Amino acid sequence: MNKSFVVLALILVVGGCGDPIGSACKFTGSGFTASDNCRYRCLEHRSINCPDGSEIKGPKICSGARQCDPGGCTIGQACYHVSDPFNKESYCLPVNLCGDLSAEEIAQWELGSKTASDKLIAEWQAKKQKIQKTVPTSAADTDPVPD
Repeated sequence: MNKSFVVLALILVVGGCGDPIGSACKFTGSGFTASDNCRYRCLEHRSINCPDGSEIKGPKICSGARQCDPGGCTIGQACYHVSDPFNKESYCLPVNLCGDLSAEEIAQWELGSKTASDKLIAEWQAKKQKIQKTVPTSAADTDPVPD
């Protein structure tokens, strides 16, 4: 058998595992062994802020590609940045998740979610820096016995 055919078949099988974007999803198992049926990520434990100000809590759908940038998803998808102060996390989502949106609204949604995510991460980093400056760096810096 041709080696290129075997490699191509393997890529298609491995790369195509899991349900596509927008499919209903569910987790099985718990803790570190938990898994879901999605190709990328099940958004059951995420919240999505829509352009109209509404929030979709735990949409229980499969996301598209991870770590996207605004304008970087395929047609019919929007890049959404999750507001998490500890991690930069983004996913391609179906553009109709928040209802019918114009191309301009989709672009604003993408940019708005990235801006909000970046702001939250920057605020956390600033707070973390401030905390680290007030905490002694080692036990040698503290005098356990007062004079």
